[in-house]
Amino acid sequence: MANWPASLPQRLHQQGFSYQAPQGGIRTNMDTGKPFQRRRYSAAIEPFSGQMYLDKTEYQTLLAFWENTLGMGSLEFDWVHPITEQAATVRFVADNPFSISVASGEVYTVKLNLEIIP
Repeated sequence: MANWPASLPQRLHQQGFSYQAPQGGIRTNMDTGKPFQRRRYSAAIEPFSGQMYLDKTEYQTLLAFWENTLGMGSLEFDWVHPITEQAATVRFVADNPFSISVASGEVYTVKLNLEIIP
């Protein structure tokens, strides 16, 4: 399995960081009474997003990693959990992997959409 490139920042910036608890349950509305809930999975993905500030060289590294190493983001890679900082298996969200905008001058804000795989 691939590793997150050492030449890129190893953590997301706190500003713009978002983490969503895993959804391992299912909820069904009933005709009357309270909705029924039950566990659906024993393990579920953990979506998170955040941003990094990269220069052109770092952005090219990210793009090459995403395109070539990860097959346009379809493969998983080893990185760290953004909260616990423990080793984690991570992948890009296929339908919205990342976006880029100019932060200032030659520095770009790259917003990443990722998920931790159980």
